[in-house]
Amino acid sequence: MAPDDRVDYYRAQSRHFLVLVDDELHRNELEEAANKLWGAAAHAIKAVAEARSWQHNGHALLETAVMRLLAEGAPPRLSGLYDLASRFHRGFYGDQPFTANQIYNGKEPVADFIQTLENLPDPQT
Repeated sequence: MAPDDRVDYYRAQSRHFLVLVDDELHRNELEEAANKLWGAAAHAIKAVAEARSWQHNGHALLETAVMRLLAEGAPPRLSGLYDLASRFHRGFYGDQPFTANQIYNGKEPVADFIQTLENLPDPQT
């Protein structure tokens, strides 16, 4: 897959996972819903990292990508939004179970995180 195709793929997957959160909540699959929130955020980061030719194949590299974006001048609120999205990843492993209300209330900030990433200027070439 060409790099531009991978960027498009990661963006599409990000949006797809965000849509699936409501389905998982409706079925009371809270771990899956939390994982979908994290997956949506992670794929949005992967899209931005791929566009910049940064590695992104692991949680630590995704966090590094967010820190690099902040160093490039991304909005400071990106850090807090990333922290919130990352909590849903930790919850998937049973470390921090979530209520349906917490997941529902986390969807809008994760969507904001994704939109913020999508609105970043293209990397310098």
